[in-house]
Amino acid sequence: MTDTGAEAHKDHLRYEQEHLKWSADHMRALAILKRAEAHLLHHEAEIAAHRAEIARHEEALTHGDAQAQNSAENEHKAMNHAHMEARVDHDRLLNAIAELEKLL
Repeated sequence: MTDTGAEAHKDHLRYEQEHLKWSADHMRALAILKRAEAHLLHHEAEIAAHRAEIARHEEALTHGDAQAQNSAENEHKAMNHAHMEARVDHDRLLNAIAELEKLL
C-alpha cells in the first residue's frame, strides 16, 4: 500500500468510527424525542381527564348532584395539586423544545 493509500485507509477508518458514533448519538437523541412525545401525549390525557372533572364539578355546582355527581373534596384538591405541578413541567418541557427548534 502506498503512503497515500495508507493515509486514505486511516481516514476511512476514522470517518467510519465517527459515523458509527454519530449514528449512536442520533438514536439516543431520537429515543429522547420519543420520550418527550410520549410525555406530551400523557399530559394531554391528563388535561382531558381534568377537563372532564371540571365539567362534572361545574355541572354539580350548577344543577346539583342529581345532574352530575360532585367530586369528593380530596379528589378536587388532588386535581388542583396535579394542575399546579404540571404547570412547571409544561413550561420547562415546551421551553426545551422551543430551544431545539432554534437549531433546525
